[in-house]
Amino acid sequence: MQTSHRLETLFWRWTERRSPRARQVTLRHRSIYVVPSLSSLGFLLATVLLWLLGTNYQNNLILATSFFLIALFFITILHAFQNLSGIKLSGLNTQPGFCGEIFHIAIEVAASAQGRDHYLTLTESAQSEVSVVVPARGVVKVNLPVQTQTRGWLSLGRLMVKSHYPLGLTRVWSWVYLDAQALVYPQPKPAQLAQHFGADGDSEDGARLLADDDFIGFADYQPGAPLTHVAWKQYARGGELQLKQYGGAEQDSLWLDYQRLMGDVETRLSGLCYLALQWQKSGRDYGLLLPGLRIEPACGESHLHKVLKALALFDLRDVS
Repeated sequence: MQTSHRLETLFWRWTERRSPRARQVTLRHRSIYVVPSLSSLGFLLATVLLWLLGTNYQNNLILATSFFLIALFFITILHAFQNLSGIKLSGLNTQPGFCGEIFHIAIEVAASAQGRDHYLTLTESAQSEVSVVVPARGVVKVNLPVQTQTRGWLSLGRLMVKSHYPLGLTRVWSWVYLDAQALVYPQPKPAQLAQHFGADGDSEDGARLLADDDFIGFADYQPGAPLTHVAWKQYARGGELQLKQYGGAEQDSLWLDYQRLMGDVETRLSGLCYLALQWQKSGRDYGLLLPGLRIEPACGESHLHKVLKALALFDLRDVS
């Protein structure tokens, strides 16, 4: 078992050396492999039977047919190779998304300079396969679906470019290591506030969860607001659900604080991601507090991306 695994590892290292990972990859003869397909076995068997029949009965027409089929088989090998040779694949910028979603990695496929159409299929896994026709000297953009399971940088794995063109008698393919990435944010999910900060917001820490100023009044409840700003005592006496407001210059500034939420790392990051999206919709200024990182309060799409990127790459070794 270990021997087979080692041989497999050595094989993939060998293929990657022949086609190094790059932002743009051009398929050359060093990285293109051609073998007969399963359907070609029947084709060759029929050709051999025709040759035997023509030889036995000395029938020149049957012999000519068998020779024609043999020549056709070798010609398809040449056309199958040329179908992939010279193709250029480039990784394009892919929009960030959230964990659990299906990403569509953008790949640009450009035809060779030979002036012919190309018929090929791109495969990253059994669940992500896209067939494409690239017109002569044309360029086609392909969106390859990839399922995300973890946050951070999503790198495109080993990509197979394959084809059975022109008659299905050959199988031609190439392994491509394309440098294409997409940023995966944590999956937004509501999270609970840590109990030691006070559920009713009356404790000193609870009252200072999101602002550092004095209490000045109440405001209508907004979905996604921190639980420490909810007026729980007034609500328990039969009043409406309201939020406490604090005075000072930073009364509209909120803080996404990693230490204030319960759960493991991923649960807390999901909760912070959820709150960031809610507060962005409400137009409030908000900042982020992570262990070893502080992002000052602001608003806007660029600030939201900065916050979500910090959450996506938190505590990951490779954050490049």
